[in-house]
Amino acid sequence: MLKLLQSYKKIIIILSFPYLYLLFLLVAPTSLAVTAPGGLTPVDHAIVIDSVEFVDNFNTVYVYSFHPITPFQSFVLASDATMNVKPMTVRETDTSWRDDFRAGQISKIVSLRTSLIKAYELAALEDSSIVIDYEYRGLFIYYRPSRLSELEIGDIIVEINGNSYEDYTHQEFRQLAYLPEIRYKVMRLVNDVETFFYFEYTKPEEDQYMIFYPNYEIVSASPSFDFPGENSIVGGPSGGMIQTLSIYASLLKLNFDDLKIAGTGTIEIDGTIGRIGGITQKMYTGIYNKIDVFFIPQSHFSEIPNLDYPYEIIVVNTIEEAVEALHELINE
Repeated sequence: MLKLLQSYKKIIIILSFPYLYLLFLLVAPTSLAVTAPGGLTPVDHAIVIDSVEFVDNFNTVYVYSFHPITPFQSFVLASDATMNVKPMTVRETDTSWRDDFRAGQISKIVSLRTSLIKAYELAALEDSSIVIDYEYRGLFIYYRPSRLSELEIGDIIVEINGNSYEDYTHQEFRQLAYLPEIRYKVMRLVNDVETFFYFEYTKPEEDQYMIFYPNYEIVSASPSFDFPGENSIVGGPSGGMIQTLSIYASLLKLNFDDLKIAGTGTIEIDGTIGRIGGITQKMYTGIYNKIDVFFIPQSHFSEIPNLDYPYEIIVVNTIEEAVEALHELINE
């Protein structure tokens, strides 16, 4: 048998090339990532408010993202206009699946809190019994170069070079975090117990910049609330605008009949509606789920594909503009 194999060794090697090539196409990773249309999540699945019945018109939009993809997947997906195949970013290549998931959870938590704060503040202009109190308490670490293993996604920076978050706005404190030489005081929750440690860092040129999210903690609110959506596997900040509109409409008992409303856009504490990823795939998701109205940030309007969408598109810069448009929908 051994002699037989040796006799046909060259032929066996030659014949194995197509199979090896096929295997490479099917399983070998590339440096590409894909974003695909996803689905809708009703906002009332993520937020519960005491004695408030959520209106069921509002839905956040999620997409599917995957990296790295194989050469075969790249070949198949490249011809599909609903997919976005693109080179992986430096941050994507440097981030593990575990860290990517944790970052998504952090941005989701921040988004839920900010949505609640803004919705309560806006609703309080119409109903003085609605009250909310919150405090800024430092910076969540959303991304750090993976080589900085001492830091974890979700750690909270409470002091920078001896300066406490208590003496700064979020924008000012975040600016301090990008000084050339820094010494962070970091808080980490371990089994709901706060632990603290210091971390010193001088950024080398090859490192990507860290990314931070604001840690706004809600001290009190009336009516009281809960966030069951914190435990879902869907992450990210892009539901902020729609979450805010849904909470606002529910607090004030606004009626939209059977209108199906969706949208995408982050929410900042000053009311700014920010950019998101996968705008085209989210627009296609709206088509597949037969929505009636789609809210998007003004900054994305020029990027949406030139298609005949079967729903009304509302473009806004701020949550105040979105609320104004919401009231116009009631009057239609």
